Amino acid sequence: MNRFWWSNNKTSKGIQWSCWNALCKAKNLGGLGFKKLYLFNKALLAKQVWRIITQPRCLLARILKARYFPMTDILSAKTGSYPSFTWRSICSARDLIVDGLLWWIGTGECVNIWNDPWLPGKDNNKISGHEIVPDFISVKQLINGDTKTWNRELIDNLVDEYTADRILAIPLTAHRTEDTLVWKYEGTRVYTVKSGYRVLTTSNVLPNSTSASLSITSEATEGWQKDFYTSLWPLHVPEKIKIHIWRLFNNLVPHYGNLKRRKLVMNPVCPLCRDAIEDSNHLMWSCGVLKSVWIQLHVQVPTFEASWSGQKCFATIFSAADENVRCVLAISLWSLWYRRNKLIHEGVRFNLIEVLSFIQGYVKEIQLCQDPFRQQDRPLLNALWRPPEEGRLKFNFDASYSSDTKIAITAVIVRDLRGNLKGAETYLFDNVADPFVAEARACERALILALDMDSRRVVVEGDSLSVIKSIKKREKDRSILRPITQNICQLETRFDEISYLHVRRSANGVAHQLAKEGRRLGIFGRWEVGVPESVKQIALQEALEMSQD
Repeated sequence: MNRFWWSNNKTSKGIQWSCWNALCKAKNLGGLGFKKLYLFNKALLAKQVWRIITQPRCLLARILKARYFPMTDILSAKTGSYPSFTWRSICSARDLIVDGLLWWIGTGECVNIWNDPWLPGKDNNKISGHEIVPDFISVKQLINGDTKTWNRELIDNLVDEYTADRILAIPLTAHRTEDTLVWKYEGTRVYTVKSGYRVLTTSNVLPNSTSASLSITSEATEGWQKDFYTSLWPLHVPEKIKIHIWRLFNNLVPHYGNLKRRKLVMNPVCPLCRDAIEDSNHLMWSCGVLKSVWIQLHVQVPTFEASWSGQKCFATIFSAADENVRCVLAISLWSLWYRRNKLIHEGVRFNLIEVLSFIQGYVKEIQLCQDPFRQQDRPLLNALWRPPEEGRLKFNFDASYSSDTKIAITAVIVRDLRGNLKGAETYLFDNVADPFVAEARACERALILALDMDSRRVVVEGDSLSVIKSIKKREKDRSILRPITQNICQLETRFDEISYLHVRRSANGVAHQLAKEGRRLGIFGRWEVGVPESVKQIALQEALEMSQD
């Protein structure tokens, strides 16, 4: 693969300027994001293991179970004697799935308190460092059967405070739900090849030594280098230009300095300026011809510390520049390299005026190509608050979450067709796992408030796309929001009409401000009048903008 990438044609293997492992690094770490085929194949095979776990009635699962593990499950099955190539391959990928499996609690009947991974988070999912209490085996024993909530007193007696907080952060549902195996490395809690490959490249999951040799080493990449890569790859220029800049930045081009080290040339002086040795520092920063080009193109070039390399100087101005200037910088480096090669290999005379004209024309062509697409960009939909239809009320929700205290303040604002405030609420939740759970709780409170106000035709609106998508999905949800979305779906049955909308933060400003004020002032409850003044002012401003639109 590496030979193919660096070869010039079908017959010449070319100079392999970098190893394959370096090219397989992520783009923001200095690589090109190529896949390591061995690890990618493991991630693909792990998808089949996940399919057997989650779809036990599919044909593949039934055939393999009948042949290889009729009395057990896929995770406990042995490879056995004379296994097929398919079965042996699937077994080789089980360690990846086992590493990412986590029990999501429904009834708690199937989950062992002490042996199974069920604590939320990406690490240390099993309870460890505690004496096993034989009287308490199933997680179901930790749940209050009447209230369907965690038995806090019992949990505090069994485990330490940190573990207790992790358990209490797991949301429960009042409806009977089976315990479910989920994939902890993905927000949807469903295994994907992408997430599996990411796990393989960042940790040695596979037990054999091959994985250690193939996994990406986490070499330190300095902040200015990451900023440069982050600015380079989204740039709207042809890929060949971005690849050239990447190669030049990593000293992977056949300039005279590199060829001199390989004893392929005798004189390493730059053929353009003829003032210094040609290397990546020179080509990216200190070449006199390059400086002249930038001056003529009106590129502001600041002065940096003398100890800085040419790559660092270029990366600094490149990252700080706007898109148009970055295009000029990238195209200028690429066009000078192109003209330099023309001079060396074809004897074409170098003319600075022609180079400047070419760069300016190329930049203009790129801008003309991009303009039609920019003009056709969708307008900022849902950027302002919109009133509900006549006969409906709109319930906007939001949440303020603290990762330190695990406390969430939810806020709900109710408005009518004319933007008049009809009600508001703030509510405090403790032991909240993450911001997504906080937003889902806020949506749940919006429905409860609507029912208490005897409003049966409502629009529920928030700025959390993940929550809105989870609620709208009707198939089985494996995400952390599942217990809350189940409660919301149960509440939905009591409405005549209900719809969910996702909007931008700017269209959800009143609910956002109310959540902030609730946390700042420590006020929780419901209002029909007397909401905080800052909240009222935003509501009035939104109503005014709505009337003028």
